[in-house]
Amino acid sequence: MAKKDAATLENQDQVPAVAEPAQEPPTVSTDNTSTPKNKVKAGGPPSGFYIYIGPNIAGLIRNGTIYRGDRAHALSEVQKAVEKYPLIKTLLIPGDSLPTMRLKIKTPGNAMHANYVKLAEQVKQDRAKKNENK
Repeated sequence: MAKKDAATLENQDQVPAVAEPAQEPPTVSTDNTSTPKNKVKAGGPPSGFYIYIGPNIAGLIRNGTIYRGDRAHALSEVQKAVEKYPLIKTLLIPGDSLPTMRLKIKTPGNAMHANYVKLAEQVKQDRAKKNENK
């Protein structure tokens, strides 16, 4: 193998260097007229689903329930629960914001946490009234 390497080195010395034609660098378009690839779909978030992150309410709605489509569709699915507990509407969030909203619900001092606590208290009071009437 050493002989082959030596032979190629000798041949390179004898071959005159050929100048390659100068190439212009590729041009980059600076206009922003192209459409973005990840544009928001009309009527909903890019993820296309909403999720309920409030407390479980027996017979009405469960925490973590996913509703495909836009917000209007998700609200129509939980209409019966929203009529009884309007705060459910505030705890139905877009799927894209799930990680941040889950943290907000656990952290006191913001609207999401306050709505969760209020709704949980309403459900607890309603359950207590129902048990008294039995």
